[in-house]
Amino acid sequence: MHIPRFMRNVNRVVTNPMLRTVAWLVPPLAVVHHVGRKSGRAYRTPVVAFHGDAGVVIPMTYGRDVDWARNIVRARGCELERGGRRIVLRDARIVGFDGAERRLPAALRPFFRAVDFPGYVLLDA
Repeated sequence: MHIPRFMRNVNRVVTNPMLRTVAWLVPPLAVVHHVGRKSGRAYRTPVVAFHGDAGVVIPMTYGRDVDWARNIVRARGCELERGGRRIVLRDARIVGFDGAERRLPAALRPFFRAVDFPGYVLLDA
């Protein structure tokens, strides 16, 4: 399951600009700072991100072809802002649930297994 395609535009135009102002303050929300792979432009994208000892996992709720994920995979990393802190992350890659499961919070694993998102971005700290 993933969020319908038309919601990408709604979120890009309406929701994301509002969330960018508070996402860095409200876990598990965070802001991914990345650079466009074609434009070279700097972007800030609000996401849900879970941070652990090994790094960060970000569920891909819209599918595997979202621009922010393609940008950070191409760049092999990004910066993530949460709680007023920015951390540098590297080795960005897209995996399925099996590859992300151990990085997801144990209490939420059944939920993520049930919703069956199309992928997860893993990043190392």
